[in-house]
Amino acid sequence: MYILITLVAAVVVDLILRKVLDRPRSKFWGKYEYESLALERWDKYVMVAFVLFLILDMIFMVVEPYIVSFLFLVVNILLKSIDEWKYKQETKEYVTSFVQMGFFFTAFVLLASGIV
Repeated sequence: MYILITLVAAVVVDLILRKVLDRPRSKFWGKYEYESLALERWDKYVMVAFVLFLILDMIFMVVEPYIVSFLFLVVNILLKSIDEWKYKQETKEYVTSFVQMGFFFTAFVLLASGIV
């Protein structure tokens, strides 16, 4: 239940921030086109590591699956926001990405620590 509330709150915060910054809404599904080849490679590495760790976690039950998912989201959004900050500063899209990353990281810490 908390994960659903977190996702809904993240979407609402993103919509409000885009309205304030006068940024159009990005596509919900789709591949992000990186300007930096190094960051694109890192994105592929993160995806492979996420899938492998999730499979190993299902077999050995090291941590809860939501922890792995939240960490993947945070790292993936971090790579995207670094690319936007370095190469697309005029669009100010990186501000929304950094806010999303902070939001998901905060939700991850609250869920992982058992506060929520």
